[in-house]
Amino acid sequence: MRSDIINDVLSVEDRAQQIIRDAEHAARDVVSDAQAKANEIVRSALSKERERGRAVLEKAESDVALQLSEFEANLDVSSNLSEEDLERIALSIVDRVCKTEFDTFMDTQ
Repeated sequence: MRSDIINDVLSVEDRAQQIIRDAEHAARDVVSDAQAKANEIVRSALSKERERGRAVLEKAESDVALQLSEFEANLDVSSNLSEEDLERIALSIVDRVCKTEFDTFMDTQ
């Protein structure tokens, strides 16, 4: 009779250990799946952010190219100014500089 009780106890203990092993295995699987999903979410977010960064960079490059071409076009226009226009512009600059209070300007510096 004692051997039956001992066998029942050992059988219950074996089943308990098996349940614990199964639970540990299931827990590892859950953690592993969660890590895989988290990694995929991070990769996806990183990919989207890279694409957004590329789009911003391409737009900035496009804007700079446009500004440069406009600036170069303005340079072409200014190089075609006549001597009279250049003289008039220079005199206008000189007049404006002379109208400022140069001493006051220098004191603030």
